[in-house]
Amino acid sequence: MESENSHEKIINLLEKTNQEFIETELQPFLKIPSATLNQDGIIKAKNFIISYISDFCEEINEHPGEINPIIIAKVNGRLRESLLIYMMYDTQPINKEKEWIKPPFGADIGTLPPPLEELGDCIIARGAYNSKTPLLCFLNVLKCLKNNDSLPVSLLLLFDGSEEIGSPDLIQFLKNNKAKFKRCNDAYYPSIKQDLSGNSILKLGYKGILSMTVIVSSKNKESHSAFSAMIPNPANDLISIIHEIYSNSEFHIKSLKETYRLKEEEKSLINELYNDLNLDEIKKKAGIVETIEKDPKKAFTDYLFKPTFNISTLKSGFLEEGTKNMVANKAQCNIDIRFAHDVSIDQVYKEIQEKVDEVSKKLKSQVQLIKNIGYNSSRIKRDSYLVQSLVNSAQALKYNTKIWPLSAAAAPLSEIQRIIGLNFIVGGLGIGGFAHAPNEFVQLDSIINARLSYYYFLKYYSSYLEKTKIK
Repeated sequence: MESENSHEKIINLLEKTNQEFIETELQPFLKIPSATLNQDGIIKAKNFIISYISDFCEEINEHPGEINPIIIAKVNGRLRESLLIYMMYDTQPINKEKEWIKPPFGADIGTLPPPLEELGDCIIARGAYNSKTPLLCFLNVLKCLKNNDSLPVSLLLLFDGSEEIGSPDLIQFLKNNKAKFKRCNDAYYPSIKQDLSGNSILKLGYKGILSMTVIVSSKNKESHSAFSAMIPNPANDLISIIHEIYSNSEFHIKSLKETYRLKEEEKSLINELYNDLNLDEIKKKAGIVETIEKDPKKAFTDYLFKPTFNISTLKSGFLEEGTKNMVANKAQCNIDIRFAHDVSIDQVYKEIQEKVDEVSKKLKSQVQLIKNIGYNSSRIKRDSYLVQSLVNSAQALKYNTKIWPLSAAAAPLSEIQRIIGLNFIVGGLGIGGFAHAPNEFVQLDSIINARLSYYYFLKYYSSYLEKTKIK
């Protein structure tokens, strides 16, 4: 067992080195432009990580992927049993650069515009929240623990370089290398998950997601709209296809047509949350001004459990300034579907493919349906070691934990559960936001909370494992 003196030494070390860590390690890492398809930035981020962990990992291996490399490393701790640590080193590309108040890869410190100016100093950078800050904070904690012979449990570190495009490399790696994970008990994704009031947010699973592209085209050149009565119109045909899958806020496929039925524990958790839930605070942090549902409790329940049909890209026809009366010869849209239902993405895709094939028979345009990414929905039990360890780690730092029944987001960690059979959890302290959006940030003063919470998580998780071993 860890001695009290050793415990105090680690706490003091993390607090004492926090500013130095931010300036000499975190900010330089955030300055690397590691968007998934930026090969130069990806190589620099990968090399940074390998260099960083080389002093305290017993074994490091790099596996080339179709898109970007997978890094896997072993770290020996006091307990032989291992915990899988998942991390991602790629980021979203930069969008709407003019809306950034600081350079996206400057890792500068600044104050956010209203209504988030109350957070004070923040590091503003792509990846500051999602999720290069938690990655490096966790590695820094490991370095401190290993240098002081205080790592309580062995770890297997897994670094994903293509998460932002669906983790195709990771999924293939998991399928081909199941034996590498046989000594792992569970999986953990270090994150920063505090709300604006300081509460730790812990979610007991993820929605499933299916991402697709629909392309409708004709062999014609773009023609004057005077010919529209006699030629195929891919734009109109694309609308017809979408309408057969989803319209009037309802799915028309069997697997998602029925309303999701909440389990008793899910109802109980929603009621617990809603007693002191500040939905306006959640909306403010996400930059939301308008919502569909006026009833706050129903809006929150729908947010978590209602299946969604989202068109993120829709392109066709004349896209320049002014107007032009013409018939497009191509129309394309990107769709993502999210669901809490206990149904596989393969089943959802099969039903959509059948709908598309049925509609296509009536059309003169050519139709192509492309499956991009997909993860099934996932769950973890409230009384698991992972959940209790995160609750205890927040409590040790005097923060309450709000347990949500589900996350409306989706994550490739669901595939860790499906392919290699490990339960996983996402969590940790720290305040950040605007993932995938301009002015992504992490609150400067909360970075120490992230580092301390990861240390406490490892401490409590190893304690649970050791008790199980004794029994």
